[in-house]
Amino acid sequence: MTKTAFLRAPSIRPSLRPSRRSATCYPHAQLPPRLWCRARQSSTYTPSTIASLWTQSPSAPIEEKISRDGGQLTINGFVRTVRKQKRVAFAAIGDGSSLQTVQAVFTPEQAEGLSTGVAVSITGQWTPSPGNKQSHELQVESVRILGENNASTYPLQKKYHTTEFLRTLPHLRSRLPLNSLLLRLRSQVAARLTNFFSARDFIQVHPPIITSSDCEGAGEVFTVAPAVSLSPHAEKEKPKQADSFFQSPKYLTVSTQLHLEALAQSVGKVWTLSPTFRAEKSDTPRHLSEFYMLEAEAVFVEDLGSIMDIVENMVRDVAVGLQNSHVGEELLAVRDDVQAGEEGSLVTKAILAQRWQRLIDGPWPRITYSEAIQHLMEAEAQQGVHFDFKPDYHSGLQTEHERFLAENVGKGGPIFVTDYPRDIKPFYMAPSTDTTSSAQEQATVACFDLLVPEICELVGGSMREHRLPELLDSMDKHGLKRPSSDPDLTESDGSLQCYESLPPNFSLTANMLAGAFAGIAEHSVMYPIDLLKTRMQVMNPSPAAVYSGISNAMITISRAEGFRTLWKGVSSVVLGAGPAHAVYFASYEAVKHALGGNEGGHEEHHPFAAAASGAAATIASDALMNPFDVIKQRMQLHGSIYRSVGHCARTVFQKEGFTAFYVSYPTTLCMTVPFTALQFMAYESISKTMNPTGRYDPYTHCTAGGLAGGLAAGLTTPLDVIKTLLQTRGNATEPELRNVSGLWQAAAIIKKRDGWKGFFRGLKPRIITTMPSTAICWSAYEMAKAFFIARNEAS
Repeated sequence: MTKTAFLRAPSIRPSLRPSRRSATCYPHAQLPPRLWCRARQSSTYTPSTIASLWTQSPSAPIEEKISRDGGQLTINGFVRTVRKQKRVAFAAIGDGSSLQTVQAVFTPEQAEGLSTGVAVSITGQWTPSPGNKQSHELQVESVRILGENNASTYPLQKKYHTTEFLRTLPHLRSRLPLNSLLLRLRSQVAARLTNFFSARDFIQVHPPIITSSDCEGAGEVFTVAPAVSLSPHAEKEKPKQADSFFQSPKYLTVSTQLHLEALAQSVGKVWTLSPTFRAEKSDTPRHLSEFYMLEAEAVFVEDLGSIMDIVENMVRDVAVGLQNSHVGEELLAVRDDVQAGEEGSLVTKAILAQRWQRLIDGPWPRITYSEAIQHLMEAEAQQGVHFDFKPDYHSGLQTEHERFLAENVGKGGPIFVTDYPRDIKPFYMAPSTDTTSSAQEQATVACFDLLVPEICELVGGSMREHRLPELLDSMDKHGLKRPSSDPDLTESDGSLQCYESLPPNFSLTANMLAGAFAGIAEHSVMYPIDLLKTRMQVMNPSPAAVYSGISNAMITISRAEGFRTLWKGVSSVVLGAGPAHAVYFASYEAVKHALGGNEGGHEEHHPFAAAASGAAATIASDALMNPFDVIKQRMQLHGSIYRSVGHCARTVFQKEGFTAFYVSYPTTLCMTVPFTALQFMAYESISKTMNPTGRYDPYTHCTAGGLAGGLAAGLTTPLDVIKTLLQTRGNATEPELRNVSGLWQAAAIIKKRDGWKGFFRGLKPRIITTMPSTAICWSAYEMAKAFFIARNEAS
């Protein structure tokens, strides 16, 4: 499969409107059948366009047609210029079909009301003109004004207008002779191209303009989105973010290449001439934001030469058609009007005719890229030609190089340059079949560029690599991502997918909501076990709150205090864990990205980035969670007098001050920072061992998260015991316990009273709490993620 051609032209929106016709065109639409024959015998000849007056037919010249109809002629058009004198008036009438106008001669009375831009229908005698600027003129007998125009406010005057000014008049600029000529030129070229491809069994197709493909980075794209809604005070307010119309990003097409490659597999040979959009910020004529591009694809082609033959025949056919058409005559006529001062910037009539002839003559030279570089180097060394960019085999051809090749090697005509180095061309091009290049030169691909004078590259094409192993290997060499050979691999490559990670295209709001939901689920589901851990870690508990184990504690509390006691204080977790986990998640992802934890594929291992980002995130989240954790543990104690979260918060604040909510914060950080670092280092290593492919596997994530959480919880239990002592000191009856104020003082009290084993009180319930809570958090997070994905697809 090959890509054939790219032709670029300015963007124009065609508008086809029915023209006003006289009653003689369709008499049967207005007259009864018995009068049809009489109506068709008109005494006035009305040409379809003014251009047909100047296009003589050998079989029936215009003069014969007019004389056969009684010598009268009626033309419809617009007044281009009008010149009024005492006894006579002259007006140039045109209808956009030709650069040439008809000179109409009026009496002063007939010329009343005529001004530039007025639409008229004129009838008169077609007579030879005494002047030398036209062969005939129209001696007016009657005139009808069909559309009036105020000449004093008409912006198009008989003078030169800059393109910048004309862009402000999109509805009028096409009335200028040169701009209307461009419209006729585009129509002529499109018609020739349609006939050319149709004669060679190419199927014309119309790929979408709005697409999800950026054509492998062919250019900067314009993103398509609905317009934002603005309030009446839009100047003072920022525009509101528009809701996404599509389920995924969509762009204005930069190339239909990928669509054509797919369509060619269906019908064989396809072509299209469609609008193309590039968002490249380059203010030059070579970089347009909107233009029409001709693209074609053919299948079952094994020789690049056959594609170049199609391109050469196509361009030659267009040139021949233009040369033999009225449009071609007008293009040459434009050059006759070039002033002497402008000849340096515009192509003269002689040069234009010469270039057309070289397009028509053939065959065109075909040289390899290596030979082109050799020509350029020899021109510098032997002919003294200076290039701003020194020719180099590995740097590609610059515009000045292409211009030199077209003017000198191509002798002022087109030239094909083939077999470019692989490294400077896209990955999908097939290797060259010509192996005659020297050993010093790198591998080349079967491609070509058609260079023409001044314009330089006009057409480009190549053979496509159709072999999958070679295509994948080329993608690897060009540094492009490609799908894994594992058919079960999904979009998620498993690169450090912690249990609170979301796809990067999700919004921050969705990320934080998912993290908050996971945090609430993690802490609330396992809350009864956490209450048991707190009571077992308390120093010098009351006799009724001494338990021999987890089962004994569960039964004793349920029997003596009621089953609902196991959930006392859970509302503090709901209030605190949500925002704390939302902050934790956002901080974790930001730090992980900054430390490079997301780089590479599933095979990349970033344990230290995971540890550092988790530690940094827990510092921020614990600042929010610590006061709620104090309230939670106060309400978990045996004989707690607090009725609600608000009551506990007010009481602690009134009796102990604000510092009571953060007295354990340093200890909390001393525990949670190593806890989080250990947890995510272990999670990273375990998940890589269990799931080396990195594919999405919830069982692996849950198992790895549970094991990592249990390991980290066991190693940080001593710090958790110290934290519990600090957070529950206000409920202690002993002065020594009530006045404890820091980590080391609390550690000394625990060591003095219970020895080293005192630092591991509540070890089992802590591990039992942490392991399933991690798995629950992961499951809750996946549920939240699925909800946001479904909501995104539904919108």
